Amino acid sequence: MKITYKDGVKYPVLVPNIKGMQGALAAKVSEIAVFGAASEAFTKKNINCTIDESIERFKAVIESAKENNIKVRGYVSCVMGCPYQGSIDPIVVDKVAQSLYQMGCYEISLGDTIGIGTPQLTKVLFDSINLPKDVLAAHFHNTYDRAISNLVVAFSHGISVADSSVAGIGGCPYAKGASGNVATEDVLYLCELLGVEHGVDFKMIMDTGSFISDVLKRDNLSTVTEEDLQALPQRKHEVQSLLIK
Repeated sequence: MKITYKDGVKYPVLVPNIKGMQGALAAKVSEIAVFGAASEAFTKKNINCTIDESIERFKAVIESAKENNIKVRGYVSCVMGCPYQGSIDPIVVDKVAQSLYQMGCYEISLGDTIGIGTPQLTKVLFDSINLPKDVLAAHFHNTYDRAISNLVVAFSHGISVADSSVAGIGGCPYAKGASGNVATEDVLYLCELLGVEHGVDFKMIMDTGSFISDVLKRDNLSTVTEEDLQALPQRKHEVQSLLIK
């Protein structure tokens, strides 16, 4: 792989099937990700099979990963809504998440792929997943500007891992209109307000988001401004005072 590796940084790759796993082994990766969904219609569009068939495919991939000491992270898409199927039963989400965990995924990322989730749906979702909270991650797209509110609910349920994207870059070719994952800058700002340590250079991330957006000639979907950064100490104090009360 023609990239410069940095110590302490993971470089996982998405592996949809055993053929993809062969490519991952050739590239000498140390971590992979398998991606399923809680929607039959979306699974068919995304990886051209049913949910049960996708689980069967993952078995061979995960077994190969275990044999080669490669860590596996699992993703479940459309956990709160599907562009083709509509609402999603959290029981199905739990079933898919359980399957991935039992096969050997060390962490399961629950994805609101089209960003249709609300704080109430987020609460119902995490109340319905019968797995330890320390193996779950929140993956919220920000299509309707609700990702941060949903993330607050996830954090309150003991979730400590949040997927994000610098400047909100991303989307999904099988979910027309969906924005990218919640902006890393916005998640860091939330962490700052809540007093959550993150160890990230906030200003550098903001500069990176601006740079990438300029190069790609796209809008920067982060809502954090330089003025917000300057006002952070005072806002953090105000929020912490409210939390203490």
